[in-house]
Amino acid sequence: MTRSFTKMRKWFVMGILFLNMSYLQAQDVDFSQFFTNPTYFNPAFVGLTVGMKVRFNYLKQWTGLSGNYHAFDFSADIADRNIPGAGGLGIIATSDQQGFGTLKTSVIGLIPAVRVPINDISVVQFGALISLVSRQVDWNNLVFADQLDPRLGNIGPSSFPNPGATPVVFPDFSLGGIYQIKTGNVVGTFGIAAHHVTQPDQSFLENVAPLPRKWVAHMDFVIDFERHRGFYARARSFKLNPGILFQTQAKMRLLAFGANAYMQNVYAGIWYQNEVFNTNSLSNIVWMAGMNVPFTNETRMKVIYSFIMNLSGNISLPGPSHQVSLIFELDNVSLINPYRLRRQARSRSGVECSPF
Repeated sequence: MTRSFTKMRKWFVMGILFLNMSYLQAQDVDFSQFFTNPTYFNPAFVGLTVGMKVRFNYLKQWTGLSGNYHAFDFSADIADRNIPGAGGLGIIATSDQQGFGTLKTSVIGLIPAVRVPINDISVVQFGALISLVSRQVDWNNLVFADQLDPRLGNIGPSSFPNPGATPVVFPDFSLGGIYQIKTGNVVGTFGIAAHHVTQPDQSFLENVAPLPRKWVAHMDFVIDFERHRGFYARARSFKLNPGILFQTQAKMRLLAFGANAYMQNVYAGIWYQNEVFNTNSLSNIVWMAGMNVPFTNETRMKVIYSFIMNLSGNISLPGPSHQVSLIFELDNVSLINPYRLRRQARSRSGVECSPF
């Protein structure tokens, strides 16, 4: 078997996958840090705390493989307490590509949220993501069986009917709920979300290929060891944020648990991830480091870097992954009557302020 034929095999495998798209169950992007991209995992996070938040995330996955995986995510949400029952309003846009851009997926969506205060120390929120998804395949990058020769490699065009470059576009819906409580110096957040509720058809061919529903459950605690100090006004504040996240989609399972810490405007953390797909498993350690840059007591920027290191698995190691996050928080920005929000700033309850 020649080297050229070996190189063509991987493209042949991709061709087989797309021919059997009705049996291929695509998975969503898994960003490594939950707290840098919360509305991606649960739409109920929109407007959970006062102010406006803008987040940019970039993930470069499996750098040990050629044609590695890239994913981008942008989200922005703003809270409003001037409308009874309103939690906030958010937008989200994601884009990822696989195999030298052979498969591209783009999502843009709107996220409204409603808020149900329980008392001064606890609140419930519900959010919904209404989005439009576009998936596109570059069929010219695929190689099929009738194009391959054991000696010469790729020898010509395939007889497979090319469906063209028109992307598959479909609506998608997700729902989520969160319960948050503050007792003493601890803020606890508990949530569950269902993504792709209607399981839309994502097939490129005539066969039906429903997008598998994804379930996400999460829990975390923020422990403030210097609760009498202002979180951003005092650089000596120390906080610990342990948490756990579990998600399932089709035959894919992801369990992640770990802790982040904050001290003197520096973030650091370590997380363990275990992913299971059929009989193959892959474990990762996620190392996180970052900086909080406060411009004022009400505005700040966070820069976070995550290094995802492969540990073990029954599959060959695909190399490390990298994620970079840039977050802007503006506490005194509101949809309606921002001046009233400033007057209420001193009377905010513990569940109104960003805990971490």
